Amino acid sequence: MERDDLNLTYPCRWDYHVIGEDEQTLRIAVAGVVGNVEYVLSLANRSKRGRYLSMHLTVVVQDEEHRLRLFEELREHADVRYVL
Repeated sequence: MERDDLNLTYPCRWDYHVIGEDEQTLRIAVAGVVGNVEYVLSLANRSKRGRYLSMHLTVVVQDEEHRLRLFEELREHADVRYVL
C-alpha cells in the first residue's frame, strides 16, 4: 500500500466531476479514458440553460499516479470542458 500527500491508502475509491456539453459524448470520453476498470458514471446536474451538464464519476484508483493520470486525461479530452 502506498500513501500520498492526502493521506490516502491505495487502492481507494475516487470521485471526479466531469463537465461537458453532451451526455453521450461525455460517457464515451470517460469510457475511453478509464478503460477496462470498473466505474460508476451518473448524471449529476444540468445548467439552467441546458448548455452544460456535470456527471459524477466514481472509480477505484490504484495509486496516486493512476489518480492523477485519469484527471489529466479527462481534463485534456476534447469533449470535456472541466474536471473537478
